[in-house]
Amino acid sequence: MKKWLKVLFAVGFGALFMLVGAINVSAQNDLFFGQNHFYTVIFRGNSESVVYAKLVFTNSEDKPISDFSFTMPGASSDEMVAYQMKLPQQCIQYDYLKPESPCIQYRDADYLQNYQYYPYGNSQKTEYQKLQFTKSGGLYKLTLATPVEPNKSAAVIVAYAAKGYVEESAGLFKFNFETLKVPARINQIRVTVDVDSDLFLKGKRASVDYGTRSFGVAGLAAPSAVSSGSLDNVVSKIGSYGPIMKNASNLFPNESFIVRGEYATSWVRLYIGSILMMILVVAILLTIIYFMSCFLKKRHESVSSVTAASPNSSANPMQNSFPGLPVHFADISHFTNALLGLLSAVLVIVLSASFNGFMNFLQGIIGFNVNPAFLIIGFIAIILVYLLVIFGPAIFAMSRHGWRAFLLIILSEFLWLIIFLILYLLLFQSGIAPNYFGPQPIIEPMM
Repeated sequence: MKKWLKVLFAVGFGALFMLVGAINVSAQNDLFFGQNHFYTVIFRGNSESVVYAKLVFTNSEDKPISDFSFTMPGASSDEMVAYQMKLPQQCIQYDYLKPESPCIQYRDADYLQNYQYYPYGNSQKTEYQKLQFTKSGGLYKLTLATPVEPNKSAAVIVAYAAKGYVEESAGLFKFNFETLKVPARINQIRVTVDVDSDLFLKGKRASVDYGTRSFGVAGLAAPSAVSSGSLDNVVSKIGSYGPIMKNASNLFPNESFIVRGEYATSWVRLYIGSILMMILVVAILLTIIYFMSCFLKKRHESVSSVTAASPNSSANPMQNSFPGLPVHFADISHFTNALLGLLSAVLVIVLSASFNGFMNFLQGIIGFNVNPAFLIIGFIAIILVYLLVIFGPAIFAMSRHGWRAFLLIILSEFLWLIIFLILYLLLFQSGIAPNYFGPQPIIEPMM
């Protein structure tokens, strides 16, 4: 009996050792063959999110795999469609000695490349095989249409409409998008974010249609297998184009990446906090200038009274009080200088914003085919308006208080423009990274 127990113990221990070894080997393989995920997320005014995902993986096991699973944290979806993408092999060597130049050597497809124009010199097309899936709680299990052989790569395309990523408050939408979790290491993950054309996304610099909206989730519900140039166009842009793009790398199994942001139905609602903060800062600066102006005025009146009582005093009380300042420095109050400079700066900003909006509107109507004479006349008119806005208040002050008032108001305007630029960068552009169409700097994942 003891002998049988020893044999059973030895067999069990050996099986456990082999299992642990297999797990370790699988984990080590994931370091080299981890998955790569790409997302394009479009948020809508009804708090719904439409997500397109391209999930690229490699079979690191020693046997074919026939399923792919993931969980959807932070949201739920009742509308989903999934496809297995099959790229044809790519020709890497041709026989140019023959008239037809046939291919004599192929290699496996690279699912990480931009394959919109792939394969070059190959008549075969990308095929999308519709996948059946089961849902249990938040776990989705896809049955692959074509099993993936060992050391071979494949890609799964998933499109779904979800609720739960967005919270709305008085017209302001805050999104908290969380990527799908898979039981494998993820080497690279990229998420691009956009909103419908009638919405305003914080950080979005232009209203551009990147092509991913040409299909809704229902539009992707094609037959069991399909080859489509339009579908190629949509899938090729997943995770590649968008006004906001975030990246992460080296995610652990069942770890997700979170992208946060805000959008609204109007630009004012989106930036109301920043606008109020800018107004508050300007009001504080004006208050400081006002009290400083009052202080200097009282100081000037005090010096003037002392000068009037002293017959031996200089004829210029301001020079006694503030040596080196011009004689007419106090002809116009500092607070008035600040107000006129602020007026000019605000007019410059409003004019620039109006001109930019008008040009976008004009371009949308007539495109780039504009009469050169119209461009010349418009350019001259814009220059004249800018000159009037920049120098108009200063010229008005100069007509009443002399050329020194003109210089002081121009200086005040310049300082206000610098202040507005700093406030704009701090309040409206803080944390917004430049938008590049391609590989992005890697940032650490957010949990």
